[in-house]
Amino acid sequence: MTLIDVHHHPTLPGLIAAQERRGLPVFRGGPAWTPEIALEKMSLTGTTMSILSALGDLSWAGTDLVGVVDDINAELADIVRVAPTRFGAYATLPMPDPDAATAAAVAALDGGLFDGVAMLSSYRGAYLAQPEYSELLHELDVREAVVFMHPILIMDAPAGLPGALLEGTFDTTRAVTALAAADVFARFPRIRFIFPHTGGMVPFIKWRIAMHALQRGDWNAPISAEGLDAEIRKLDGIYYDTTLNLGPLLELERSDRILFGTDVPWANDSILALERDYATLVRDGWTPEQAESVSSGNALRIFPHAARRLGVEVAR
Repeated sequence: MTLIDVHHHPTLPGLIAAQERRGLPVFRGGPAWTPEIALEKMSLTGTTMSILSALGDLSWAGTDLVGVVDDINAELADIVRVAPTRFGAYATLPMPDPDAATAAAVAALDGGLFDGVAMLSSYRGAYLAQPEYSELLHELDVREAVVFMHPILIMDAPAGLPGALLEGTFDTTRAVTALAAADVFARFPRIRFIFPHTGGMVPFIKWRIAMHALQRGDWNAPISAEGLDAEIRKLDGIYYDTTLNLGPLLELERSDRILFGTDVPWANDSILALERDYATLVRDGWTPEQAESVSSGNALRIFPHAARRLGVEVAR
């Protein structure tokens, strides 16, 4: 079985060095990562290729934001060059700077070294749905780009719960709802958005997201069944990965919109095995063809560079 992991986070020495040069505290509590460790983790699931994403709020870089992002992307590209059949990468963008992010996206995607771009669901309250990102969205749409939108990382959360447990899930849901309200999915239909962790709450509350897109906050505005169905259909192009939350996704979404993800190195070995089995085993009501789609077919279709590196021809 070919297995493509669309959700894998490297630890980049150059990024750590950039923080240290500025005297900034570097988080040391995460699991170790090197390309060699990555390959060991991939062997536990039988993963053929992992698409790498290096994400975070880089506002600490200040006026050096573009330079830091360029260094991150150079490190990612080097990893892919060394092992092109085992790794791919999303380009990091200098968000939330609209002009710099647009220029970086164009350069990364036109250069042919990256499989898509990655960004956070929001940057200190700035969402991709905001008008200043229209040019970025246009350039991504022209290139039929894959946009991997990872939840924000919050250290503290209410109720004494870990920040990573729920807060990012809810911000993903906010990001999708804002994009739907701004009609981004209809205005830029060729962008392939991937929302990790099964898209937060999106598969469960599409009706509510569509209702907001129609009413724009005016709860007295009348809506029709036809209008509601049309808005919900605009969400049909979204892709979801299975990372750490597969659950009922297979019953809620079409199998051609589900991608395999693990969250290496954050998922421990026992969870990696569970993620693989939940996402790839044929179960009641699910065909071998659907299992193949989730395992690799969908990913190879939207990542043509990765497919070529693997020597696979896929009809789009």
